Amino acid sequence: MYTLIDTDSWRRYPHFRHFYDEEMCAISLCDDIDVTDLFYTCKATDKSFYIAMLYCASLTVNSHDEFKLTTVDSPEYEFQMPAVWDRVDPSHNIFHEDSETYTSTFTMFDMDFDKFYDNCRDDIARAKRLHVMSVPCGGNIFEASCVPWRSFTSVGTTCESYPLSPIVVWGRLKRAGDKILIPLSIQINHAAADGFHLARFINETEANCAELAKNIRREVL
Repeated sequence: MYTLIDTDSWRRYPHFRHFYDEEMCAISLCDDIDVTDLFYTCKATDKSFYIAMLYCASLTVNSHDEFKLTTVDSPEYEFQMPAVWDRVDPSHNIFHEDSETYTSTFTMFDMDFDKFYDNCRDDIARAKRLHVMSVPCGGNIFEASCVPWRSFTSVGTTCESYPLSPIVVWGRLKRAGDKILIPLSIQINHAAADGFHLARFINETEANCAELAKNIRREVL
């Protein structure tokens, strides 16, 4: 489900129209985040760090309307009108080592980490069995991907049109003293967000990682 935005009161509407209709482009940001507590907590509790990261990024995305935007065609308006999904689910890629290809699956987002974790584990297992390019999904998704073979300082895609939903990518773990860092990247249509929103995504995802580690440890104790 989605809700149309009241464009009369939405202060970003002029920016949205400019970057959606006139100067379509993408904006991206990449930086290292500290995942030390989450990494060691997952290792100690035999949890998948991949699923934990996917949850933390999905939690941030679902916390802000700018990352849940879509457009709706209506005969009442001259242009496609912006709307906000009630929930967006991560579409993520499961790598097949034997063919060096992937299957794109998705997991319904749930605020309850344990429910999300179990659902995601099942989705990954199904994708590994299927060996198809993608699993059918709805329109309320955002793209998420892990590149565990390399750390990086930037990542992005070039295409004729850019989605309003974000593309989130994280890379290989690396050590910096006693910390464990990963590069985290986000790219999105400039109509949806600016640098402020992307920086907030990275900051909040890092904070979500630390908070999830505390919650997992609290359940174990």
